[in-house]
Amino acid sequence: MSDRFEHWDSVYQEKDHTQVSWYQVHSTLSFDWIVANTKPDDAIIDVGCGVSVLADDLLDRGYQHLSLLELSSTAIESLKQRLASQLDKLAFYNVNILDFNTKDRYQLWHDRAVFHFLTDKNEQDIYLQKLRAYLKPGGYFLLATFAPDGPKQCSELDIVQYDTRKITQRLGEDFKLIQTANEKHPHPNGSVQSFNYFLLQYL
Repeated sequence: MSDRFEHWDSVYQEKDHTQVSWYQVHSTLSFDWIVANTKPDDAIIDVGCGVSVLADDLLDRGYQHLSLLELSSTAIESLKQRLASQLDKLAFYNVNILDFNTKDRYQLWHDRAVFHFLTDKNEQDIYLQKLRAYLKPGGYFLLATFAPDGPKQCSELDIVQYDTRKITQRLGEDFKLIQTANEKHPHPNGSVQSFNYFLLQYL
């Protein structure tokens, strides 16, 4: 597990944060779907937050209970400095999602490109156990992964591509698919990456 911490810390230490492949100037579908399906006083967790501006955008919209989980301590420190004036609305977790434990329950669980790094079925199962344990019944799972026509690797790591059929089968009958979309995400190097977004409700 420590290798994963070192890997992602190296990514954030060695690269300009605006040049990593997943960088967005403003959160796009994630922000829109969160605002459409939650209230500002709902508890929300962003799994694999990196240095994403999603938290900034949600704070600007009045959200007050955001949990940010990330493997890289460098990324977390960068967020803490950037959001220093609003730390009372934030909880930070420098932990692998597979080891995450909390007493909190979330109305929405956001994951933009963490789950697709879990290529081992046992690790996927642990992730989904955490999801079911900490997501409120009736709450939402907002997931973004590389699409079948997208990359097969990211940051030199293998990933699993998902389409609607594959993700709904993997999640099972206690998740209801609400909405899907495909996004052609512009890579800072000029290329385009194909993401699939899924919004599911935990029954």
